[in-house]
Amino acid sequence: MWLIKWIPVFMLAAVLESVGQISFKKGALIHGNVKGIKYYLLLLKDKWVITGIVTYTIEMIIWIFLLSYIPLSIAFPLSGLQQLIIILFSVFFLKEKINNMEWLGAGFIALGISIIVKSG
Repeated sequence: MWLIKWIPVFMLAAVLESVGQISFKKGALIHGNVKGIKYYLLLLKDKWVITGIVTYTIEMIIWIFLLSYIPLSIAFPLSGLQQLIIILFSVFFLKEKINNMEWLGAGFIALGISIIVKSG
């Protein structure tokens, strides 16, 4: 049960990674009608993309910190928390529709995470 104390740090990393993904998506949607090199130049200056890069950088620092204490064989499967959070964020912030099979898949991810935590 030593792993339980690290769950809040995993949650923080998962939330930051999810915020980054939502930010990247918002930036991409804003400039989706622009083509070519101009698209990429606009992305580099977009506040959403910059937010995504900053949150990813912070998340990467936390991830490296976690890896210094937790075996990768345990830590990487636990990063599945991010997949669950991104589904929820996609529904609430992007108004995306999630079908029943996707919810079932998310349930399997949650089950796998709980098994890893219980065994750790």
